[in-house]
Formats: sequence, structure tokens, C-alpha cells
Amino acid sequence: MGKIDTTNQILIHALNCASKGVMIQDANRKVVFFNQACEEITKWPKKEIVGKDCGDVFKCHTSTGMCLTEKFCPGMEIFQGRISQAFRELLIRRGDGSETWVETSASAIRDSEGNVTHIVTVIEDIGERKRFSDEVLRSKTLSTLGAFTAELAHEIKNPLNAMHIQMTLLEREIQEIPKISGKSKKELLNTVSVVQKELVRLSGFVEECLHFSKTGELNECYVDIYEILNEIVSLLMPQAQLNGIEVELEVQSALPRIKVDRDKIKQAILNIMINGVEAMPDGGKLRVSAKRNENEILVSCKDTGHGIPDEIKDKIFDLFYTTKDGGTGIGLSFAQNIMQAHGGTIRLEQSSQGSTFVIAIPI
Repeated sequence: MGKIDTTNQILIHALNCASKGVMIQDANRKVVFFNQACEEITKWPKKEIVGKDCGDVFKCHTSTGMCLTEKFCPGMEIFQGRISQAFRELLIRRGDGSETWVETSASAIRDSEGNVTHIVTVIEDIGERKRFSDEVLRSKTLSTLGAFTAELAHEIKNPLNAMHIQMTLLEREIQEIPKISGKSKKELLNTVSVVQKELVRLSGFVEECLHFSKTGELNECYVDIYEILNEIVSLLMPQAQLNGIEVELEVQSALPRIKVDRDKIKQAILNIMINGVEAMPDGGKLRVSAKRNENEILVSCKDTGHGIPDEIKDKIFDLFYTTKDGGTGIGLSFAQNIMQAHGGTIRLEQSSQGSTFVIAIPI
């Protein structure tokens, strides 16, 4: 008996020393063993897991948000005899409230009669791997899209310019024709004006596409972030005042100069601040601040608008995604692309009112 106990102790110690998470569940999906690696990966202490249904704790779901109920749980499929092993990538809720991707490999433990009594699941944290893969995919996609956009924009730009010139000439011709009545002339000129406005809008969109395709090309120099922010605030102030928006700028003293592409960083921050102004059509307050946090300068843009609905927060940086009438959906993606080229980030933070965007620029 003593020898069996010693063997069990050695086995438990070995499992606790394993680099991958090991979890064992009984036939009711209750956790009966949870090693130290599982605690580190899931941020759940053993005492809060053992004896509970793992699904109730981890809230396993896929990237689309589909919850894995008993119908889709790989463990239940093993217990029901449909499969003997299951491999799955899952997004789980961790004990600290965050989420991470894990790779799970579940296998059946059978008794002497071949009945499944328990399931042992090996768990590996693949969050970093997934993020890296996503970044590589995004980088390649943006690179390809940038080249395609640049080529397409050049092809469209020349015909648009030619059309604009022709419409200007047509406008002049209409004004000089004496036989057309005043009413008819006015209607024709209104039609020409509508076409001209659309041509200007399309030309602006083409320019945005061209700028987007060149965000990876950096012309770096050392700049003072306060000077850049002050320029942007001065630029936005007239429009903000017309909309009844108060703009407040607060910059921590003695911030180090940063080596960046001045024009591109200015454009990225300007895009974020324009979003803030447009989010407050009925007036409000835009608070812009900059401070140092270890090896980064954090630029925060907080508005007091209606905020961004939870269901679209994951989409706001997607290229061409927009909820604005007449919007192109390039602004935020363009800003994010610029920051990634600098090794920085843009993130949307939780805010009790409105929206708060934080731009992290490496020093």
C-alpha cells in the first residue's frame, strides 16, 4: 500500500512539474486534477477549479464568439464514445478577466472494462503564437493591399483629373451660350456642380488610398511631441469651436524627443483627434494628453461623445469599415498602419463616457 502511495505522489509531482497544463475531469466534467502549469496558463488557482465544471469556469468559445456547449465540447464527445481523442484551439476566459488562445489535446482514461471514467486534457497557451501569426498575416495583407491600392489609385487618378477638367470646360461653355434660358442654365450648372463635387470626393478618396499604401515608408528625425500636438490642436480648434467642443491639451514636462516620421505621426494623431471631434456633434470636451511610461510616450485622446458600441469595437481598425455617412473607413486603419511601422500601437481603452484612444510611441 505504501509503495502505491509513493508512486502516486511521484506521479502527481511529475505532473505538477510538467511545462504544459494537465487537467483531469471525471464523467460529469468536474475537474479532479489541475497542475501548476494550468494555473499559470489560465490564471485560475487550483482551489477555484477543482470540483467545478470546466465549461462553467473557462466559458470556452471560438474566434467567432460561439460558445462551446455540451453539444460541441470535445470532452463530452469522448465520454459519449464518438471519439477517443480530440484536438481543439479554444479561446478561454482566464481568472484575471482576460482571454487567451489555448491548444487542447483531450484523451480518454478507461477502466479495466474499457469504459471511459475520466478525461485527461493537455493545455498549451498559444496566445502569443496566434498574435504573431495574425500580425504576419495582417502585415502581408496590408503590403499586398498597399501595392494594389497604389496601382489602382494611379490608374483612377488620371481619368478623374481629365473628367474634372472637362466638367470645368462644360461649365464655362454653358455660361457662355446665349440661347439657353436662365432657368435651364441654372439647372445645367447645378448638374455640373453635383458631378464636380463627386469628382472632388473621389479624388480625395484616391489620395487617401495613396497615402495608405505608403505608410511603411518612414523618413525619421527627432521631434518634440508637444510641438506636434500643439500644431494639431491649433489646426482643429476652429472646427471644434464651431461644434461647441472644448479642447484641452496636457503634456508632461521634459518629455524626451522621439525619432519618428514627423508627418506620418502627425497624420496618425490627427486622424484619431478628428474622430473624437466628429463623435461630438452636439458639443463636448476633447482631452489630449501625453506622458512617459517607461520606454514609451503615451498620447491619449478622450472624447465625451456617445462612445463606441461593444459589438463593433473589434472592427474599428479594419480597413474600409465605417459607420459614418460618407466615411471611407481608412482613417483608423491608416493610423494603426503608421504606428505599426514605427513599432508602436493604438488601442481603444474602456471609458465611463465617450471613447479613449491611446497611442503608444516607442522612445
